[in-house]
Amino acid sequence: MKPFEKLMIVDGYETSRMQTMDEMNKVFLRMISDIKKLERSKKLTIKHDEMLKRSVEWLKNHQHPDGYWGYESVADTGLVFLALITYGIRDEIWSIKGKYEGGLLKASKWLKDVLNVDNWENNLWDTSICFQALYRYEIRDDWIFRVLEWIKRTCEERAEKLPLHHLAQAIQALLDAGLEEDARKVCEIIIYRMMSHMLDKDNYMDPYIVGQVLDALVRAGYTPGTEVISVCESNLRNFLKGARNKGISEATFQDVMMAFTGLASLLGGNDDELMNSILAEVFKSPERYKKDGFWYHDAKKTAFALIGISKLKEVRKIDEFPYRIYKVITNYQKELEELLTNLKEEYETRLKTLKQGYLWISISFLSIIISLLLVLVLTINNPVSQLIIGGILFPVFLSSATKTYLLFKGK
Repeated sequence: MKPFEKLMIVDGYETSRMQTMDEMNKVFLRMISDIKKLERSKKLTIKHDEMLKRSVEWLKNHQHPDGYWGYESVADTGLVFLALITYGIRDEIWSIKGKYEGGLLKASKWLKDVLNVDNWENNLWDTSICFQALYRYEIRDDWIFRVLEWIKRTCEERAEKLPLHHLAQAIQALLDAGLEEDARKVCEIIIYRMMSHMLDKDNYMDPYIVGQVLDALVRAGYTPGTEVISVCESNLRNFLKGARNKGISEATFQDVMMAFTGLASLLGGNDDELMNSILAEVFKSPERYKKDGFWYHDAKKTAFALIGISKLKEVRKIDEFPYRIYKVITNYQKELEELLTNLKEEYETRLKTLKQGYLWISISFLSIIISLLLVLVLTINNPVSQLIIGGILFPVFLSSATKTYLLFKGK
């Protein structure tokens, strides 16, 4: 045992240590209780499910006979395609306005026809959205892998300059294809850019951007303890609180849904008061949600809403969706660290006080030995006797001096 280790049980330290252990046990019990509560995350109501089904049917019925959505829009078509895939639509063939044949197969053929060799419109966001939709539709032809290579190459060559939400969707595409290492590299670039330019809020704190970034980072495995995740969550919560207070307009709807999507990915279930209130506003009818199933009579906005709400529609089991556990543990970790820090500071203070006391005792003992040696030397004239007594006392003196030196040095 090293010098002074035994002092740990002296002067009430053991009592403090036991009290700290009791407090830590209580913290662990509270943490376990909160983790167990996560098993009971709420799902959407049956009423919400019926409204979402109407939205899916509305999108299907508003497909153009040639296969696209919007005004021959790649972005709208890719986004609606992705939303329908998310809600389980695959090989179904449906009637468009009772006249034409529609379906995702027709949409995939249209997207292939307008493909620019290996990308859509030289736009990383559009290309990544379309790739996600088509890859989840299980298209595995050569041309889809050319698209994947273009996404990967574009990220490698231009990630420092491209908009962050473009990179966020590229991460989703890379993860779909199983390229986790490449996705992680893009994540690190996003994190560096965001954390290096926090003051440039117009470019880096736009909720439309941050929501997509948070969604991608969560899927890539970044936990709530990561600084960038905390920053994104705080930013999106502030935005959604403001939107709730001011009211959600058609102009801000996409921003709201992207912020909602990011937070929903992080939370993994709709048992959050802010998220529940935003969800209620999103479904508010007839102001936003129309009885036929669309939002603002717009396919793109309706697709955004469906994708965002899908993050809450199926609340995953804890072992499949661990981010909420990480959040709980992160909160309690700070409390445990504070308890241990206080215990360490108390130990160091007590140890310092005890060392000072032992130092003065050692100095006093050393002074007594020196005085005794002087008395013996002065009162005994026989050199042999002086030698014998000195030989006996000198090791004691040397040992005391060594201990005093160690105490003085704080060892």
